[in-house]
Amino acid sequence: MSQHSEDSSLLKNVDCGTPEQSYNSTLEREFEVHDIGNLVEVGDLEPAFSFRKLLRFAGPGFAMSIAYLDPGNICSDLHCGAVAGYKLIWLLFLTHALGLYVQTLSARIGIVTGRNLAQHCHEQYARSIRIPLWLVCELAIIGSDIQESIGTAIALYLLFGVQIWAGILVAALLSYVILGIQRFGARKVEALFIAMIAIMCACFGVEVFMSSPDVREITKGLLIPRIPASATVQAVGIVGAVIMPHNLFLHSALVGTRRIKRAADVRHASIREANFYTTLESGVALLFSFAINATIMIVFADIYSRGNSAKSVHMAEQHLPGLVEAADLLRGAFGDLGPLLWAIGLLSSGQSSTATGTMAGQYLMEGMMRLRASPWLRLFISRSTSLVPTMLVGVLFTSRLDQFDEWLNVLQSLALPFALIPTLKLAQSSHVMSEFAVGPRWRAFGWLAAAVIIALNVYLLLPLIVDLASYGVAAA
Repeated sequence: MSQHSEDSSLLKNVDCGTPEQSYNSTLEREFEVHDIGNLVEVGDLEPAFSFRKLLRFAGPGFAMSIAYLDPGNICSDLHCGAVAGYKLIWLLFLTHALGLYVQTLSARIGIVTGRNLAQHCHEQYARSIRIPLWLVCELAIIGSDIQESIGTAIALYLLFGVQIWAGILVAALLSYVILGIQRFGARKVEALFIAMIAIMCACFGVEVFMSSPDVREITKGLLIPRIPASATVQAVGIVGAVIMPHNLFLHSALVGTRRIKRAADVRHASIREANFYTTLESGVALLFSFAINATIMIVFADIYSRGNSAKSVHMAEQHLPGLVEAADLLRGAFGDLGPLLWAIGLLSSGQSSTATGTMAGQYLMEGMMRLRASPWLRLFISRSTSLVPTMLVGVLFTSRLDQFDEWLNVLQSLALPFALIPTLKLAQSSHVMSEFAVGPRWRAFGWLAAAVIIALNVYLLLPLIVDLASYGVAAA
C-alpha cells in the first residue's frame, strides 16, 4: 500500500467529533503533499507576543527566502557590485521589502483558506486556462532548476575539480537526499535549510571582513537612492527578478505544515495570530537574505574599486564576471581562502535552492492538476523533469553558461505574471479570503507594484529580443 493510501486511511479514521477536528481533517486532505506527521502543532492562542510561538511558526519563511539566495541572484549581486559599487544597496533592500509584501499575500492565502495557490488555481480557472498556466509555471521551475543545479555544479568544480555534467548529477542526488528528510518531519528539512543559510552568512560574511569595505559609503548606498547611468541594466535586473514565480506557489503550501486552531469560536483570532507570526518570520528571513546579498555586492564593489576605479568599472561594463571568474577575482584579492569560502557558500546556495525548487514543482503538480501519486513518485517526476534539460545545458553549453543564464532569466520574467496575477486576485477576493481580503489601499499598491515589476521585466527582455533578431538576420 502506498504512503498516500495509508495517509488517506488514517484520515478517514480520525474522530471528527468537534468542528475543529472535522475542519483540521479536511485541511489535512487539502495538503495531501504533507504526511500527517509533518504537521506542526503551534499550540493555543497567546494573549501577548510569544517568542516560543514565533519559533513554532519559524521555518516556511526561511525556506521561501532561499529563492532570493539562489546562484542567479548571487551572480546578479556580483555584477551590481562590479559596475555600481555600493550605490544599489538601497534598491536591493527595497526589492526585498516588496518581495515581503507579495510573499505575505501568498502565505495568507494558504493560512486563511487552508489550500495553497496551486489548489486555488485548479478550482478558480477553467481547464483551457489552467493547463497553459501549469505548463508555463513548470517551465519556469525547470529554468530555475537549471540555474541552481549549474550553480551547485560550479561550486563542486571549484572545490574538487568535478566536471560540470558530473556536478549536475551529484546535485540531483543530493536533492533527493535533502527532500527525503521530509519523511522525518517538516521541522527537520526546515532546520537543514536554516543551516544552509547560516553557512552562506558565515562564508560571505567572512569575505566582507576580509575586504575591509568603506562603512561610510555602504551607509550612503543604503540611505541615498541613486542609479549610475552605467548600471541601469543591473538596477532593472534587481527589481525585475525580485519575485520567482515558483516561490509564490511554494510559500502558500509550506504554511500548511502549521496546524492552527479553526474552531468557530477561535478561528478569527487564530488566523490573525498565524498571519502575524508568519509575516514576522518571513520578514526576519528576508532580512537575512538581504544581508547575504548585500555582502556579496559589497565584496565585489571593494574588489573593483581597488586601484584605478574608472578603469575597473569600464572593464566590468565590457565583461561582467561569471561565477567561476568571481572565484579567480577573490583569489587575487584574498588568497586561497577567498575562493574556498565562495565555493562553499555557492554550494549551499545552489543545493538548497534546488531542493526548494523541486518542492515547488511537487506542490504545483499535485495542486494544479490533481495528479495523484506517492510522495516519492512525485519527487522522482518533479526532479527528473528538470534533470534532462539541465544535463543538456551542462554538456552542450559549458562555455556559454553565463549567456544561457540570461535566457533563463528571460523565462522567469515571462512566467512571473502567471503566478503574480493569480496571487493578487485571490488575496483581494472576499469570496476566497472572507474578512481577511486585502483592503483597497493595499490592493492598489499590489497592482501598482505588479505593473512596475512586469514592466521592468519587459524592459529587460527587449535588448535580448533585439539581439536574437539581429543574430537571426545575420545568420540568414
